[in-house]
Amino acid sequence: MDLVLSILFYIFDFGGENIMNYILDLDGTLMDTVEDLGNAINSALSELGFPTYSKEMVKTFVGNGSISFVMKSLGDRQNKFEEVFELFSKFYKDCCTDNAKPYPGVLDFLEKNSGKVAILTNKPIEQTLKILGKFNLERHFTCILGGDTAPEKKPDPSGILKIIKDSKWNLNETMMIGDDVPDIGAARAAGVKVAIILSGFGKESELLEHKPDYAFKDFEEFVEKSQNNSLCAS
Repeated sequence: MDLVLSILFYIFDFGGENIMNYILDLDGTLMDTVEDLGNAINSALSELGFPTYSKEMVKTFVGNGSISFVMKSLGDRQNKFEEVFELFSKFYKDCCTDNAKPYPGVLDFLEKNSGKVAILTNKPIEQTLKILGKFNLERHFTCILGGDTAPEKKPDPSGILKIIKDSKWNLNETMMIGDDVPDIGAARAAGVKVAIILSGFGKESELLEHKPDYAFKDFEEFVEKSQNNSLCAS
């Protein structure tokens, strides 16, 4: 099926859905963090004399936490993992808020749904809280779980189930919103609906092959479509 037709096929009508609460991924969904991630990993690699990467290539490394991110950047140089990971962690801790910014539509969505949203990311909690703190966004979330504070990383469903339990939400009124395959896998295993943002870090064709319940070209379109179809709680 043509890619455009595939995207349209998965943008369903929201009529009849009763979604009250949202579990959100961070990188590529709420926040554009690719420039700072790229600067940190390229600084680490450059310090050791290794080739560096373009922003588009860095995007392909994101999705399963910092360990996976560094491993993907190393290719066949895995014997240098510990050294590069230490350097990357040091650089990213210092620069993770330099260029990070919410995608269009995010701030308005969080204001309107404050207290009905949570974060589940594979990113370490320290950097997650630092990025959210830059924009004073922690106040909106009932729960914030990082890759080192969730029971398991996505695609394991335990983070979603913990958030629902701790927030006293109902499973059938909760939706996962992400931008990559681990988000779809976690949502499917937990038994919740999943919406995918196609402009994030995941590959469109791969995401659509996994048949998410909803797909949107960007977060702004998600907000527009969900409001028009009464998916967002009033």
